[in-house]
Amino acid sequence: MGPAGAVVVRTGAVRRPRPAVPRGGRPGRARTARGPALKTDLGPSTAPATGVALAVVSACTFGTVGPATKVLDSAGLSAMEIAQARLTIAAVLLLAFVALTRPRALVAAAREAYGVIAVLGIFSFATLQTLCGVAVARIPVGVFVVLQFLSPVIVVAWLRCVRRVPQPRQVWTGTAVVLVGLLLVGEVWSRLRLDVIGVLAALGTAAALSVRFLVAGRALARHDPVTVAALGIAIGALALNVVSPVTAFPYGTLGDTVRYETVSAPVWAVVLWAAFVATLVAYLSGIAAQQFLAPSAASLFATLEVVAGAGAAYLFLRETLTPVQCVGVATVLTGVGLAQRSMRTSPRPRASGARPVDVPHGKPSRTAGEPQRSPRGT
Repeated sequence: MGPAGAVVVRTGAVRRPRPAVPRGGRPGRARTARGPALKTDLGPSTAPATGVALAVVSACTFGTVGPATKVLDSAGLSAMEIAQARLTIAAVLLLAFVALTRPRALVAAAREAYGVIAVLGIFSFATLQTLCGVAVARIPVGVFVVLQFLSPVIVVAWLRCVRRVPQPRQVWTGTAVVLVGLLLVGEVWSRLRLDVIGVLAALGTAAALSVRFLVAGRALARHDPVTVAALGIAIGALALNVVSPVTAFPYGTLGDTVRYETVSAPVWAVVLWAAFVATLVAYLSGIAAQQFLAPSAASLFATLEVVAGAGAAYLFLRETLTPVQCVGVATVLTGVGLAQRSMRTSPRPRASGARPVDVPHGKPSRTAGEPQRSPRGT
């Protein structure tokens, strides 16, 4: 109170309350390096739902690779040439988009995460596509599918035994059920004579596929998935073009019309489909899904490619499944459903004051349903 009962009001800079900071020292909204911020404060149901939706889109678009590859193979293109065309076109389109819309993010990711992105490009793109061609040429497709999608087993075992990250019981159960379903889809008991090189190549694809689920999170911790996918695909395309020079590509076949089963289209149109839908969209949505899903869950959802591939083969090539294979498809879906259930039953962060993401301090709980944005990517 001032003289004559006047009220004295002290003026000065008003200090605004600071937003609550999680115990790990990082706010709920993580800023990327010179790129769009990645939302890490999604609600308990929004983040897994977004990740599941992206993972399903990735599996469905990847499922069209098989029919497109068969059509292009009938047109005279080799497996290496198909992979080279897919990655090169996808890299040019995605790099152009990123360079125009977020050039600073592109430079920052190339400078700060070059090691992780190089590993992704060489193993998860170039090596994976090359070994796929070798394996499919030497062993039956059904057996190849079973061996390739051993990747969930590799991912779960690596997380548990190497990184010491406990996994929910439903993840282990879902992985086992998915493997049983893959064995039924592949009908491996009817193809007991296998080529050793083909089997090793198929196991190599499983390892290369696992690298994406285990490593991509490190780059996604600070950079957006569009930029990471663009650089990864570009490095993969560059590696394939070094092995097989782009000048040796049979450009003359692009203008031909290919006819295979019910498909009748120009070769260039099928190549564009394989590059844009089955590569660019598939890889982009798959990498984006890893912002919201743990590596174990993301690898299990990737097995839906088997179901999507069977549907695409029926729609475009009129290929049908046997009753046993239909049971296998249903079993795969059941296993993936168990993995999704583990995300619903896993403990969620509290509404306020809780850590929205895993942090490198202490031993945070990492479950299949939590967003994966720690620097280690798990």
